[in-house]
Amino acid sequence: MTFNLRKSKSVSILIALLLISTVLIVPAAAHGVYMDYTTAGIKVHAYYQGGDPMANCSYEVLTVVKDADGKETTAVYATGTTNENGEFIFQPKEGVTLYRAKVVEGEHAASRNIDLSETSTGGSTGSGAGINAFNVIAGLGYIIGIAGIIMYFVSRKNAAKKE
Repeated sequence: MTFNLRKSKSVSILIALLLISTVLIVPAAAHGVYMDYTTAGIKVHAYYQGGDPMANCSYEVLTVVKDADGKETTAVYATGTTNENGEFIFQPKEGVTLYRAKVVEGEHAASRNIDLSETSTGGSTGSGAGINAFNVIAGLGYIIGIAGIIMYFVSRKNAAKKE
């Protein structure tokens, strides 16, 4: 039994569509969660991977104090709910330069250390399923596997016609 792609126009079209779809793959926006902050009155902006704000989500800000040995002691400093733009503001506590902000919505969460002693005036971090080599290779593997299953059934159908 042999399989000839040239004789099967529908399989060729299907494979072409699968290959084209690999170029159009975009990660799901619901899984990536990020936070930016500015140090002017410490304004935090939490958003999903697609840019949609984490509106009306719970947040918690901890003060972080390190002793001489580097051991961290944390205490809850502020809690609340983000506004419709996924933002909240808190005022720094005198003598504290390190904070840990966390925004949570269901299973989605972003956590960020905010170090006022650093020279940067903001930043972004998050957790999410961005495009990386592993995701691309895994996606291609799935597509090739599906194409292989389709080719198997088409070859069985062609073999049955020859009998």
